[in-house]
Amino acid sequence: ISVPQELDATPSVNANEAVMIAAKHVATPEEDELGAVDEYGQALNYPCVDVSEFEPTAIATFPNNPEKPTVFKSGPFGDKTKANLVWFPINGELHLCWEVVITMPKYEGQFRTLVDGETGDILYCRDLVLTVTARGTVYRLDGSGERQVTEFPRPLTDYGLPIPNDLPTTFPEDWVLTDRTLGNSTNAHLGRFGPTIRGTDSNGVVDFSPADPEGDDQKVLNIFYFNCFMHDFFYLLGFQEADGNFQERNLGRGGTGSDRVDSRAHSGAVFGTANMATPIDGSNPVMNMGLVVSTNRHTAFDASVVFHEFMHGVTNRLVGGALDSRALEQPQSGGMGEGWGDYIACTITEKTVVGDWVVDNPGGIRGFPYTSDFPDNFGDLGSGRYSQVHNIGELWCATLLEMNREIGATFGAQLVVDALKVSPANPSFLQMRDSILTALDDLLSAGTISAERRAEARQGIWKAFAKFGMGPDAQSNGASLFGIVSDFNVPDEDTPGDVVSVEATPNLAIPDNRAAGVTSTLNFPESGRILRLTVSVEIRHTYIGDLIVSLVSPDGTTVMLHNRSGASSNDLIKSYTSEGSPALAAIVGQPAQGEWALKVADRAGIDVGTLRKWGLELTIEQKTSRGEATPGLRIPDNDPTGVFSRIAIAPAGTAGKINVGLDITHTYIGDLRVRLQAPSGRSILLHNRSGGSRDNLITTIDSDSSTTLAALVGEQIQGNWTLHVSDHAGIDVGKLNQWSIE
Repeated sequence: ISVPQELDATPSVNANEAVMIAAKHVATPEEDELGAVDEYGQALNYPCVDVSEFEPTAIATFPNNPEKPTVFKSGPFGDKTKANLVWFPINGELHLCWEVVITMPKYEGQFRTLVDGETGDILYCRDLVLTVTARGTVYRLDGSGERQVTEFPRPLTDYGLPIPNDLPTTFPEDWVLTDRTLGNSTNAHLGRFGPTIRGTDSNGVVDFSPADPEGDDQKVLNIFYFNCFMHDFFYLLGFQEADGNFQERNLGRGGTGSDRVDSRAHSGAVFGTANMATPIDGSNPVMNMGLVVSTNRHTAFDASVVFHEFMHGVTNRLVGGALDSRALEQPQSGGMGEGWGDYIACTITEKTVVGDWVVDNPGGIRGFPYTSDFPDNFGDLGSGRYSQVHNIGELWCATLLEMNREIGATFGAQLVVDALKVSPANPSFLQMRDSILTALDDLLSAGTISAERRAEARQGIWKAFAKFGMGPDAQSNGASLFGIVSDFNVPDEDTPGDVVSVEATPNLAIPDNRAAGVTSTLNFPESGRILRLTVSVEIRHTYIGDLIVSLVSPDGTTVMLHNRSGASSNDLIKSYTSEGSPALAAIVGQPAQGEWALKVADRAGIDVGTLRKWGLELTIEQKTSRGEATPGLRIPDNDPTGVFSRIAIAPAGTAGKINVGLDITHTYIGDLRVRLQAPSGRSILLHNRSGGSRDNLITTIDSDSSTTLAALVGEQIQGNWTLHVSDHAGIDVGKLNQWSIE
């Protein structure tokens, strides 16, 4: 475009007006969009947004910049709206326009709209979310097999993971944006600055089928495939936008975008053979895959190598949070970084070695296969070969794969990812063990698993860690290689207890730079000795390094939960457990009942925030009350009056579980009705003329398996519990010998 003269860059329409015009334009589908369908024949239900009460509110503007860039609050839309001035040519004439980028709710579209700066007319509008259906001919495991034609993206059922019920409706999004190995999660290309590869249109589907199965195009395609696969695999495990995953556009779901993986397939060798660097959220991770010269095999064709490197990115983003790039620098922490990479590679490929194909060695690239016969343990850290980061990682991987064998690989992978989110920065092996146990407890608290599944998994986790010397009494000096003490004992099963939760939502503003801070209290209603506790906090605050957070128990014990750590990270949303915090462990054994207090103080200026909510989950020692009666009463034949027997329970309390033992000798138990009445007068039928001609009713009935008895759970136990046994048909007779209630 030639610009023959100076043009006036002062619009008549201001930014607020332009945003409002654009918002109204994209808020309602046009006539030609109604009834539209996608390539699968399914309806494209374009969203409608109510903008009747929307008023654009600017939160950042740069008036000295000629483009006048301005950022607006999201309002009813899915993300912040951005506006700036541009020149737009129509028939050779330049129009001064406001370029407005609006994201729809749930990211069902992101529109770039150009509003004429003089007239306010819509000159241009385009949905920026453009993807295509594609497929590629790839090595799914490694170069030992034939390439397979594979649909992009893979169906979610191919990953072997449970499919969460809260996934975005558009997931999995298409991997390919246009016709190249470039998508929202991955930019795969040759070398450092080389090109992506281009597919060909085949009946509306972009097809990537390189002619040379070992050429550069195949390397680029394979690294693209493996990275996209891992993006979706980890999305199912909960590594998503708000967690700092790798996406160019975050689709209005939190986190910071502009950080898809820069995946580089090099023609020759690269430093370290394969590597991945992962900066903080919002900056692109860089993956390099190179040639193993000794075998002339390429790492881009070996899933175990690519998966290992991708896992480095996951752990770097999750441990310490997405904005902490220094959270895996201690010797044990860095070793676990390598071990996690091997672990996820072996878990997905269902192998016990990594890199076996690319180095042409069945034993792979590590010292030992990751079998139950792995010879070394936690006590070897810091000695011999276990002072080097990759070898340290072997101990960690061997332990996690043993855990998989105990509790199941799918469940193990989920716990590993969940544990990364709750671990401290620069953790030790033992702290990560405790984070896995915390993640398990969090699944129970969320209702995702049953108490029985939690107990079973907990035992399996301890067996695996104890096998490798990380039992409950194992020790180390932080995450260093000093002070290592191994322990091969499996702890006894948890003492049974009642889990009770309470929560407060104070929404208290935290005074800036004030030692007094704010205090929120919770009254815990249940009596009993504490066996375990979890404290969860949600504090919205910029620069959490300003904060001191402490908990005060009913007896006055003060425990420091957070002491000005985290530096410039935003928001303290975390759970602290008695297993993972020695200070909280000191409260175990104290009485639970009474007033608990959470104190939050800001000890530096400028940054402010709010104590949104906090909660306690306490496991209280479970007390058992039992009574037994031996009435020896004959049951009248064919008489609904029957016989009665009572057991008095003296202690007060609430029934959390009930067991009833019966010893009734009687021919033809189909004649019998057995009713249990609680002290409140509420009664249920334990046996209602079932069993036909069978003799004798000698059994134990529990509230876990009997829905009728479960109806009495929650009753006050103190008082008389009454058993009523009656015979409702002639001929057969019997006797109530004994019964018990627990």
